[in-house]
Amino acid sequence: MELSPKNKLRLHRYLGIVSLSFLFSRPFIILFQFPDIQNFELYSAYIGRIGAIFGVLAFITGGGLGKYLDEKKARVAEIHTILMLAGLTMQVPVLAEVEILLIPNLISYLGCGILLWGWILGRRVFINRKRILPF
Repeated sequence: MELSPKNKLRLHRYLGIVSLSFLFSRPFIILFQFPDIQNFELYSAYIGRIGAIFGVLAFITGGGLGKYLDEKKARVAEIHTILMLAGLTMQVPVLAEVEILLIPNLISYLGCGILLWGWILGRRVFINRKRILPF
């Protein structure tokens, strides 16, 4: 079953949004250390791992969408892909460990910033004229 480019883009968008929501919620669980959650370290690791899996699926579904772009948008999409992969890669050290360590968490926060920057660039590739966003 082959998806149309429009449905493939829609699937890529939804998987990316779910991935980012999981990946961005993981550091805040660690940062605030909610007292009512027992084993919050384990939950935060699982939440991050689920987000990483969705991120890989978003990367796979986004493949091949570049052939529908012009030269300028293709460059922006390339930078978007590089930034998103760099941000996902920076999540790996903290997702491999269950215990909370300072250096991997700082790398993870930096990776979240890179993911946010890549997501903003991704929004500029296919402009959605139905919604008006500040970027």
